[in-house]
Amino acid sequence: MTEVEVIYCANHPTTETLLRCNKCGKPICMKCAKLTDVGYRCTDCIRSQQKVYFNAQSWDNPIAFVVSFLVALIATPIVTAVLSFSGFFGWIFAFIAGPSAGGILSQIIRWSVGKRRGRYLSYFAIAGIILGMVIGPLAGAALGIGGGIGFLVFNLPVLLFAFLAASTAYRFLR
Repeated sequence: MTEVEVIYCANHPTTETLLRCNKCGKPICMKCAKLTDVGYRCTDCIRSQQKVYFNAQSWDNPIAFVVSFLVALIATPIVTAVLSFSGFFGWIFAFIAGPSAGGILSQIIRWSVGKRRGRYLSYFAIAGIILGMVIGPLAGAALGIGGGIGFLVFNLPVLLFAFLAASTAYRFLR
């Protein structure tokens, strides 16, 4: 009978394992193993592969924030004004135009950062959208467009539009 050599996880030295990373060969336990399309890998190998994929520069996150903020700042009073006079058709408009607006916004952001990808780019874009949606109605009310922040909070088609646009932008930038 052949004895199996006992090996221990590289990250958890008290945990016995028979599993190794299929890229680097490091012993890993089931807590450390991540199932990929090509087998189990350690987190170090997965991070090194993701570094190749995420190629954003340090200034790309602030650029994504500023671009999404400015677009939301300009678009929120306009969308609020359009949807406030639409009645039932505002719901239909929100379902159709919300995801389209999010897709367009994500392409604008991607173009502004040179089509680079970042691990946190989508989070900065969502933060810019939210801040622009809060300040936009206030600026619109000052200019006589829309109904101010109170109107935004109680206008469900506008909130639906914003949610669909933001979630679509998040998904495309992820």
